[in-house]
Order: sequence, then C-alpha cells, then structure tokens
Amino acid sequence: PGESNDFEVLSSTLMIDMISSVTDILTITLSSIAAISLLVGGIGIMNIMFVSVTERTREIGIRKSIGAKNRDILVQFLTESVVLSIAGGSLGIVFAAIITTALNNFTTLSAIITTFPIILAVSFSTTIGLAFGIFPAMRAARLNPIESLRYE
Repeated sequence: PGESNDFEVLSSTLMIDMISSVTDILTITLSSIAAISLLVGGIGIMNIMFVSVTERTREIGIRKSIGAKNRDILVQFLTESVVLSIAGGSLGIVFAAIITTALNNFTTLSAIITTFPIILAVSFSTTIGLAFGIFPAMRAARLNPIESLRYE
C-alpha cells in the first residue's frame, strides 16, 4: 500500500511497434549508406574512365583514322566501364560471402546468401557502369581524329 509504482507494463503491440520503428530507422540508414556508396563508386568509375580517355586519346585517333566509327568508340568505353563496375560488384559479393561465412562459423547467427541479392548487386553494378560511363564514352567518341593524332 505505501510502495511506489516503479514498474512498467508493455503490451506486445507496443513492443512490435518499437521494434518496427527501430527496423525502419536501420533500413533508412543502411539504404542511405548504400546510395552514397553507389554514388561515390560511380563517380570513381567516371573519373577512371575520363583518365582512360585522356591517356588513350592518340589510340582513339588512330582507331578513328583507320575506320572506327563514333559508335565503336562509344561501345568500347561503355563496355570497359561496365566491366570495371561489374568487377567491383563481384568483389563486393565475394566479400559479403566471406563475411557471411565468418558470421556463421564464429557466432550463433545463421545467415544465408540467396540468389536475389546477387542478381540485384550485378544489376546495380551494370547500371552504375552504364550511367557513369556514358559521359566519358561520349567524350571519347566525339574526339576529332586529326586533333587526337597530334595529342601527346
């Protein structure tokens, strides 16, 4: 009768709501980190491809002077950027598999890798390669062959 009420009763609905809000916050945070990582990776690919175009300006001029069309140059550089991004995505998949295996071996957690995230990762890698490789590829395709041959 004279004791304080220092206890709390939580209903299962309230607990589910709390867990759901924490899960939502984690999902938003991880999605934001993933989006920023994709953006940074895409900018990195674009920079690498711009450097590649600059370093290979003479090669592009030679190819154009012996008959390569703008489309051929565009496809070549787009293919290179997609291959580069798929290689990065594949490394990410391998590291994820290694981490998942380590978690399974050294903790009580049981995680599996399904095919959907792998397909999603490769799809995102391809899309990033295309999206961030288009501007360097267009720049390479638009190079004037005569000016390119003079470039050193």
